[in-house]
Amino acid sequence: MSKKVSVLVPATSANLGPGFDVLGLALELYNEVHLETDEARFSSIRRSPQTTVTIEGEGANRLPGDGSNLVLQAIFKVFEKAKRWPKGSLRVRTVNRIPLARGLGSSSAAIAGGLCAANALIGTRLPISVLLEIAVSMEGHPDNVVPAFVGGLCVAGVVKEEIRFLRFSAPPHLRAVVCSPDRPLETHDARRVLPSRVPFAAAVFTSSRVAFLLGAFLQKRYDWLDFAMEDVLHQPARARLVPGLRDAIAEARKAGAYGDALSGAGSSVLALVKPGPTAKKAGRAMEKAFAARGVTSRSRELALENKGVRYR
Repeated sequence: MSKKVSVLVPATSANLGPGFDVLGLALELYNEVHLETDEARFSSIRRSPQTTVTIEGEGANRLPGDGSNLVLQAIFKVFEKAKRWPKGSLRVRTVNRIPLARGLGSSSAAIAGGLCAANALIGTRLPISVLLEIAVSMEGHPDNVVPAFVGGLCVAGVVKEEIRFLRFSAPPHLRAVVCSPDRPLETHDARRVLPSRVPFAAAVFTSSRVAFLLGAFLQKRYDWLDFAMEDVLHQPARARLVPGLRDAIAEARKAGAYGDALSGAGSSVLALVKPGPTAKKAGRAMEKAFAARGVTSRSRELALENKGVRYR
């Protein structure tokens, strides 16, 4: 007898300006991972089942279908950790809607989707704490993977080799407008330009902005996001990799956005707005700012997401 599981994993936007490698927000844009075995029996003996991978949507002609596929790597890490290997063959199908290399957590979605699908397939043997440890070891930092798992606005970090996080419900009366340039930006390239040291004044500025950012969300002081999402740690260095970044941020605020910032490592810009016509105005303003620098882009309005990984 065969067994099939399906999971939905949301996009995420990390940093939100000053919260570098710490803050992450889940968005209502989902990738799907479908995992099936033709024999619902498992063995404790390590084996290499015959596996086929099908990729639809974003990255269909770019992502690998072999053992280097990130979803497949995550699946096999669960089998290894739980010491439960399927006796039958495996079929993996991904439906990708999150654009690649745009700072919207596509790699975290792949990792979380593979881990959760595999864990469901073997009977949910691993707790979320273990899944998060695996995910962070694969991704390198927790800011995207945590909200991908649990949704909402998350503060995450590694404390004494343990993943710790706080989750806050994302407010329903905010919308995210994401403007994604056609030019991708790989995370490793965006990290390569970061400074190895920062001035003390920059550290103080950053700690104050992160505190104001969380306070603005908790107390619904969204008008404070205009300064709470300011950053001096990573965006100045990355601006030269994203032509039009500074202008897009400035123009979105002129169009009525509460606050905006580079989404993750880029190249997308995330603006937080109130529902209604402001969303379209901010999106068009960012597109025009990028176009003035010769960069084509696309904006979309997304609701904030509070559920994280979902099973079908």
